[in-house]
Amino acid sequence: MSIWQHSLHTWRLIFQDKGAILLLFVAGLIYSFFYPLPYHYEQVESVPAILIDQDQSSSSRTLQRLLVAAPNLELRQISNDPAAIQAALWQGDVMALIIIPQGFHQDVLAGRSAQVQVASHGGYLLAGSKALMNASEAAMTMGAAIRLHKLQSSGFSPTQAMDSLQPLQLHSRAMFNPKDGYGHSIVPAVMVLVIQQTLLIGVTLLLGRQAELKQLPGGWRAYSGMLLTFSSIGLLNSLYFFLVALRLQQYAQLGALLHLVVFCLLFSLCIAAFALLLGRLFQSRERGLQLLLVSAVPMLFISGYSWPAESLPTALYYLRWLLPSTAGIHGFVGINQLGANLSDVLPEVMALTGLSIVLISCGLWLYRSSGKQQP
Repeated sequence: MSIWQHSLHTWRLIFQDKGAILLLFVAGLIYSFFYPLPYHYEQVESVPAILIDQDQSSSSRTLQRLLVAAPNLELRQISNDPAAIQAALWQGDVMALIIIPQGFHQDVLAGRSAQVQVASHGGYLLAGSKALMNASEAAMTMGAAIRLHKLQSSGFSPTQAMDSLQPLQLHSRAMFNPKDGYGHSIVPAVMVLVIQQTLLIGVTLLLGRQAELKQLPGGWRAYSGMLLTFSSIGLLNSLYFFLVALRLQQYAQLGALLHLVVFCLLFSLCIAAFALLLGRLFQSRERGLQLLLVSAVPMLFISGYSWPAESLPTALYYLRWLLPSTAGIHGFVGINQLGANLSDVLPEVMALTGLSIVLISCGLWLYRSSGKQQP
């Protein structure tokens, strides 16, 4: 059979296998709608917290009013009972604990640095960081008011006191992430892994079934036909995720269409070649699903996106480039979210190109050898 006939035969095998259809097409649709759903609001709006006022002074009550007015803090109860506080923390009713220690008012009057203790729930990083930020802003606001009063008492006019207190004005703006949210940061990267893993598992499922039936194809034409089919599926999924799904989820997209399509083509070819090579390692239908399903999180971790690559062990720092997802994540995020062009992501393009050449060469040799052994 010719390459085109092998490709059509592969398409027929896919549409005759409900599991392959589910993984190669349906799974991506489900992920594209339900995975971004928890990140829809992007920001923490209200963090339940407990305030313990051990000073019971006018200064501590002033700080208490500022904490109550903080936009993202919700003081559910103001109590000094250690047992009740511990129970609330253990049960997850509160995410932060703010303590105004005894002697706070005396430190303020004496001009010393007054201390405020803030403890946040380490298991919820966004809630904990938001509680720390709001508590810090409340304390800094109170400190600025005290310094402003002292400057005016020293003879400064209100304008001079304000200029002396804040000589520089800072205007911050989150680039490439207008909502400054977690979803804009993590969802596009995870989408790349979804594209790769669904294709890997789908191909190993299909080839595992063929291995069980002793019908594994061989020869370079069969390999090229399957590579054409699975590259097309990877391209369709990539274009859907980055041209349709992310737009529907209202994620920022700054990349040029031409650069994105070219990178999609290269990434799809690489993951298809990777899938065909892995597919020959599993001789049963379920084995690829069992082993590859749990590999997505480690792949995201070692990619250097969610964790600094410099903090990885030396071996993993270099071996991670053997996975298409490493270059794919950085390349897609750079082009689609940051507005880069192909020259800006040249290291990722080179990595995918080199990996594709190696994988296709190994695949041609492996399938050609197996084809010679077939009667």
